[in-house]
Formats: sequence, C-alpha cells, structure tokens
Amino acid sequence: MFHRRYRSHHDAEFALKNFLKISRPEPLSEVQMLKTLNSFPEKDNRVIYFHVPYCDRLCSFCNLNRKFCGGSTEERNKTLEKYTDYLIQEIDKYSGYEYIKSKPFKSIYFGGGTPTIFSTEQLGRILKEINDKIPMAKDCEFTFESTLHNLNEEKVNMMKNFGVNRFSIGIQTFNTSGRRMLSRSFTYLETVKRLKVLRNQFDGTLCIDIIYSYPGQSIENIFNDSNTIVSCGVDSVSFYSLMLHEESFLSKQIDNGSVLFDRTLESDKKYHNSFYNSLIKKGFTLLELSKLVKPGKDEYRYIKLKYLNADVLPLGIGAAGRLENISIYRMSPTRNFYGFVNPKFDFFHEMLGRMQYGTYDLDYYSRILNEKEFKAFLKTFNLLNEKKFFEKKSHNYYTLNTDGVFWGNNIAIEFMKSIIESEDLNYHQNSVDFEKKSH
Repeated sequence: MFHRRYRSHHDAEFALKNFLKISRPEPLSEVQMLKTLNSFPEKDNRVIYFHVPYCDRLCSFCNLNRKFCGGSTEERNKTLEKYTDYLIQEIDKYSGYEYIKSKPFKSIYFGGGTPTIFSTEQLGRILKEINDKIPMAKDCEFTFESTLHNLNEEKVNMMKNFGVNRFSIGIQTFNTSGRRMLSRSFTYLETVKRLKVLRNQFDGTLCIDIIYSYPGQSIENIFNDSNTIVSCGVDSVSFYSLMLHEESFLSKQIDNGSVLFDRTLESDKKYHNSFYNSLIKKGFTLLELSKLVKPGKDEYRYIKLKYLNADVLPLGIGAAGRLENISIYRMSPTRNFYGFVNPKFDFFHEMLGRMQYGTYDLDYYSRILNEKEFKAFLKTFNLLNEKKFFEKKSHNYYTLNTDGVFWGNNIAIEFMKSIIESEDLNYHQNSVDFEKKSH
C-alpha cells in the first residue's frame, strides 16, 4: 500500500506541513515577543529545551545542528567556557520575565550535540543557575542526552544532586563492527561495561537510542542488541531505521561506493519487526511508534508535552520552541526568529502526536471531528483495517499490530490527509485538549 516510509514523527510532521501547504511564517518583531514574556502564561504545560551544538566525536550518519569541539584541551575548554557563560546569561535573562517565573516547568530537556561535553565544573554552574532561577515542578522530568564517554562518576553524581533524573544515551548499536561503522566509541564489551556501571550509579530513568538497518547489520546483531538491552537494565529504548543526512560522512561513503547499502522496505520491516517483537516478548511495551519501555519506567514527558503543543522555551544556539502562539528559533546569541504559530497546524500536530502512541479510539475522533471529517476518517480506517494493521481491543478501540507500528507514521498521515481533503482545507481553529478529551 505504501511506497515510501516515514521513519519518524519528524518525517511525518514535514509531510503534514506539505499537505497543509504551510510555509515559513512572516517574521515578528521582538516587541511582540516581549509583550508575551511580560504577560501571565495561560498554559500549564511548560518545557524548557536547551541546545548544546557541540560534540567531541561526530557520528558518521549525522549532519544535524552540531559542531566538532576538538583541538587542544585549552581550545576546547575556551569554547565550552564561552558557551557556559552564554547559557547562564540566557537563564538569568529569561527567568526574570513574568511569563517564565509565574508557573513551574514540568520538563527540562538538554539536547544536542552532546550536552554532557562540558566539564563537571561548567555543567555544575549551568545546573545551579537553573535550580536557582527556574521554577520547576516537584516531579519535573529533567533529561540529558549523552554519550557514555562523556559521563563519569563525579559528573553523574553532581547532575543527580541538581535534579537530573533521566538520561538518554546514544548507543546506536552494541555490535562492535556496527559501532565502528557509525563512528561510536568503544567495543561491545566496553560499552556494556560502562552502561552497567551507569545503571548501578544512576537510579533515575535510563534510556538509550538504537539504530537498525545500518550497512552490514545482521539479524543476529538485532537479537544481540535486544538481549543486551535487557541485561543492562535499560528502562526504555528509542529505535530508528538509519536516517542518512545529506553531507554526512556515511552518506558520502555510500554515494561513492566505498560502503554498500542496499536497504529495501522489506529488509527495513524485517529488522524493525525482529527488534520490536523481541523486546515485546521480554516484557517491554509500546510507548510511542519508535519507543519501547518497561511498564511504568519512562513517561517521556518532554515529547508528550510537545505533542500537546505545550510552551517550549528554547535556549541555546539552534534551539527552537514556542511561547503561547509565537514560534521561536535561536540562530545565534544575537539573532532570533519569531513568527506566529499556525493554528491549522496545531490541530493536526496534536492529532499526529496522539497517533504516535499506536492507539485509535474511534469514539474520540467522532467527538473532535465534524460529521464530514469523521466520515472520511472512518473510510480510511476501514481501508487500513482491511490491510490488517490493527488489533481490536474493545468496542471502537484499536491498537496497531507489529506491521502497523512499522507503518505508523504513514497511517497517521493517511488519516490526516483524508480529513484535510474532506473539508477542502476547512480546518479547526482551536487545538484539542488532549488530556480532557482522552478516553
């Protein structure tokens, strides 16, 4: 049925914007942004996202918003010291506004890059500033993305003391040759050793990223990754088919023929389903289309709130977010882009977020869609159900089966496309209250 797979919710969001014909918004002046910052916030769902665009080792497949921070120890420390001062200044600046200080934040997320690239002292200064200046909910989910080689006992203990309670570790694969292919540090044995040490030291939520369908991978590698995840006591795993970014080192190797890569949709599904079913049999459950968890061990509140169109205060070069109906992108320490969020996109983005969980409550969609839209939705559902992507759990309540999870983002886009076409782009103007209207 599908000839191309949307491998992540980012792919699906991009496709959704194309269907909605949403272009970049007209820029707003900083005056408009300051008006919002000086007002009292209406939303209770609030997140802060920090972006650290530095890595001391570049993954072969990545070409995202990050820079190599190498050179001499002195040069590296100078760069990171400057960025430390910049983030502290940003925290101090924004924490003084009414909009930021009036309500607690439910999640803080450090992404990158490699946010733990800082020295223990530098990172301690940043975390102290957050604790001193930012109102946080008592159960605030406080996440850092990291690599294993950027963590040590001293740094982890310091982070725990400042409230960090969730790590997302970029493992990608435990297989030694695969790690070498993806430019990861350490062999299988060293990776397992370090991850187990971290598990013993850290009593918070421990998550890892895994990549499948990379050049040279075998089914045996898939099962080895699955077994190792369990033996290391990992709480959740985000798993993605290799997404090659243009101009990345690995992409260039494939283009010039020095690395053979013959992925097909069938081979992609084979690897996905093998990994997915293996962890399901080991007691993991689906949290979202690309994330499996031990029951009750990981909420992943940051992404959940983003799906709900929550406020996301972005700090750091390359960070993006929104406050109320204004989108924000940090281009540099002195340049920011502001624009109005499109309410048409908000409605469908929230729906896309709900569909990431792999559950479909037909009664819910009958409530939030008008008669014409729901008729189009139901027609698409019946077509997809005939293709055997769903399992019926109760009256009008379905979940995706293994193949459905593999095609989950395509399925979500099919639903939204049918709704959009049914109304000839006659969108809802108000975002759906996910929490109040969920079954």
